[in-house]
Formats: sequence, structure tokens, C-alpha cells
Amino acid sequence: MTTPNRSLASEEVYGEKWDRCMTDTMVKAASGLALGIVFSAVLFKRRPWPVFLGTGIGLGMGYGNCQNDFRSPYVHSQPLTLAKAHEHILTKSSNSG
Repeated sequence: MTTPNRSLASEEVYGEKWDRCMTDTMVKAASGLALGIVFSAVLFKRRPWPVFLGTGIGLGMGYGNCQNDFRSPYVHSQPLTLAKAHEHILTKSSNSG
């Protein structure tokens, strides 16, 4: 991951988003494949369509997440904790009123 004190070149930001995107898509596709295999073996008498459906759903979810990540202008260097988000909302609402 990146350190917050260092400025990033646009290529590094793009590379980080691309790496995160590919990893997320592979995990979701593999999870869909695994669930498809389980459902195919247990419930659907070893038909192939649950495997394809699960893999397709996983790929679609990964693709959707990639679209959102590439449209976002922010780098996800550190996750926002709930306490920081709550504090930000409180200070924002107290300044506007």
C-alpha cells in the first residue's frame, strides 16, 4: 500500500486501482465458481448451469466494483474507520447549523 505522506504519480494510482480490481474480480469469480460447484453437486444433479451462473455472477460483481473504483477520483490508501466517519459527520453538521 502507499504511505499517506508521499504523493503518487498518476501511473501508480492507476496501477493500484488495476491491481485491486483484478484481485477483487478473481476472488469473486472463484467464490461464484465454488458455490456453483457445490449447488450443482448437491441440489441440481450435477448440471453445469449453476457453475456457469455462479462464475458469471462473480465476474459481473467484480466488473461492477471495477467500474466504481475507476470512476472514483480518490485513492483508497486507508479505510475510513467508523469513529472518524462519525466525527466528520458531526463536525460537518455543527458547521452548517
